[in-house]
Amino acid sequence: MLRRVSTRVFTCWTLLFLMLLSLVGGPAAQAAGLNLLGLYDRLKDDPAYQPYRQELQEEYLKLNSSGQAMDGDIRSFLADLQERLAAADTSSLKDENDVNALMMKTAAEVLFTDEKYTTLANALTATSDFQSILKGNFPPALEPVRREVVNALLGGGGQVAAGGGAVVPPTGTEEEFKRDAAAGVVTWRVRPEAAAGIKNNKLVLSLAGETVPTRTFSLPPALLQDLGQKKAELELDYGPVVLNLPPASLAALSVSGGADLTCRQESPDPAQIKDVNGPGYNAAGMVYTLTAGDKAGLPAGIPARIKYEDRQGLDRDLLGVYQVKSDGSLVYLGGHGVAGSPYMEFVLPGEGSYVVLEYRADFADLAGHWAARDVQVMAAKHIAAGVGGGRFEPDRAISRAEFTSLLQRVLGLTAPGAVTGFSDVPPEAWYAPSVAAAVRAGLVHGYEDKTFKPDNPVTRAEMAAMLANALALKGLAVQQEPGRVEAILQNFKDQAEVPSWARSAMATAVTAGIIGGRDSGLAPLEQATRAEAVVMLKRLMESRG
Repeated sequence: MLRRVSTRVFTCWTLLFLMLLSLVGGPAAQAAGLNLLGLYDRLKDDPAYQPYRQELQEEYLKLNSSGQAMDGDIRSFLADLQERLAAADTSSLKDENDVNALMMKTAAEVLFTDEKYTTLANALTATSDFQSILKGNFPPALEPVRREVVNALLGGGGQVAAGGGAVVPPTGTEEEFKRDAAAGVVTWRVRPEAAAGIKNNKLVLSLAGETVPTRTFSLPPALLQDLGQKKAELELDYGPVVLNLPPASLAALSVSGGADLTCRQESPDPAQIKDVNGPGYNAAGMVYTLTAGDKAGLPAGIPARIKYEDRQGLDRDLLGVYQVKSDGSLVYLGGHGVAGSPYMEFVLPGEGSYVVLEYRADFADLAGHWAARDVQVMAAKHIAAGVGGGRFEPDRAISRAEFTSLLQRVLGLTAPGAVTGFSDVPPEAWYAPSVAAAVRAGLVHGYEDKTFKPDNPVTRAEMAAMLANALALKGLAVQQEPGRVEAILQNFKDQAEVPSWARSAMATAVTAGIIGGRDSGLAPLEQATRAEAVVMLKRLMESRG
């Protein structure tokens, strides 16, 4: 039965990762002096790898009570695998897909054609991380291994890998590349000639193949100036963190005489996170500290990707990127997932420490509520918040000030001032900046008497008007043909109660799937609840053109 398992399962290197098989050899790898068995002996006791090794060992012991036998099986498998790869032809490998195909074929041949590996193969397929890694969701601790395998088999030597791709560190003098394994530091002094690796208006420099916690790109001003003149982007791939520096950022760094851009990783402290920020936060990866030495500093506004550990039980909808301040407090930066990859994209605010966290807000009064999941997701985005005492009060009416504040946060509107022009919105009010930002954006309007009535419950018609304005601001305005508005509203039993000033907006919100009915009606004059507001704002965030 085991032999009938499709060799497709090896596409994502499952064997190598779950068994900690680091830096697979081949002619190119052997030439670089890599030793598969030696690396296994060195890495198998590394704390960062223990969760993956431990799970495999637990499954193995269910089939064979000897832990020593598992180690012997792995070492034997490694020896056989390296022998097969050494005999393989790697000269035609052009990209990662080619490397994946070679690994799939070779690992399958070794594991499924020799009965002595039956126990090891069965233990492997029983691990909980198996499906996650099959999808390409490599844990941050193991990503450098994958990158080094690719670099080794494709070839490097400080040049663009065969078939195009990233420029990897040189194998030349110590002045160019320094590795201090004891201190856990590597520094690549990039030469100006690296600009020859520009492809598609981008230069990619990669240290992803390194396993040490601290990695530095030392960038000379000549290289930065050259890239700036060519208006080329610079991508720095540390492995678990990727920075994309646009020409403007490169110009700022070149003026300062170059830069030493460093990424240092360390394990998060769950106890400190909880003590400083409260419960609900779960680390989903390492903490990465990004610095630019003692020069101009790391410019703000750099697009970045940060990796998280897509482990079993992790809720992707509750993930976010956070900046960790020196006192342990967190600043939510948002971020969004990268399809098919365990990375989150965000905009770097500058130097600092960053981490991906899962945030699970626990509201006792949402158990079994129809809006519980949407509220949980919006709380993880730090848009919805409780009222204290572990409660959310989902069915309580929401005020005009509260809804405007939530809308401003959802749209990311800046609030530089607090002057609104409304007589009942004092500048010192907590909601004044949000109201001011919403007014400037054309989202909200007051009453004829120059008041805003911030404490009044917002009606569903008023909310529809604001949401329709928000759709227009996002460039998603729904063009209503003559007669279309009435045709849409006719589907609701209380359509006659929709005020004339809100009819087009209500139809737009219904068409966009943001507003639904209440008991076959729109309830336009009824008060909107906190739950309804959060659900509609979530739909607004997810709306696409």
